[in-house]
Amino acid sequence: MVKQSLINNWATAICELAVEQKKAKSFTKTLEELKNIFELNQEAIYFLSNKFIDIKTRIKFIEKIFQKDLEPLLLNCLKLIAEREIFSQIEYILNASIKKLWESLEIKKGIIYSTLKIDQKYISTIEEKIKNKINQNIKLENKIDSSLIAGIRIEVANNIFDFSLKGKVEDMKNIILENREQRS
Repeated sequence: MVKQSLINNWATAICELAVEQKKAKSFTKTLEELKNIFELNQEAIYFLSNKFIDIKTRIKFIEKIFQKDLEPLLLNCLKLIAEREIFSQIEYILNASIKKLWESLEIKKGIIYSTLKIDQKYISTIEEKIKNKINQNIKLENKIDSSLIAGIRIEVANNIFDFSLKGKVEDMKNIILENREQRS
């Protein structure tokens, strides 16, 4: 296992490059796309981190797959990560880099809980409404929570917005308990 400090060093370097090049927003978007690609294609990570495969072959693979669509700086970062034999940690490096870039862009990370996966367009609409409500830039990640029964629950920047059936039931329960206490 690679040390957390090494992952943090890579994330810091990528973030500093993005800020220096004034490309923090585009790097963030690209890194999020890379993260999704590697999450869906774990075999690519296994291939690129396999020390029994010649490094030149792995570098050619990176170039062939990403050269057309990837910023040269990020392409070189992927190559260096492969050369340093830490590609098995690419998901951690990408997550840490994205987090640092969000901080540099003053974006707060939040979670939108739902019983089913939510479409990205709908998440973007929700992000915009919450942004206007709390006056902060936010980025929401969708997580499945089957205990909600229906609806959504959002946690971001020390705020909780509960639009779930479970939350409504809890609210009704609290109102009933308050009314009982007032009658006693």
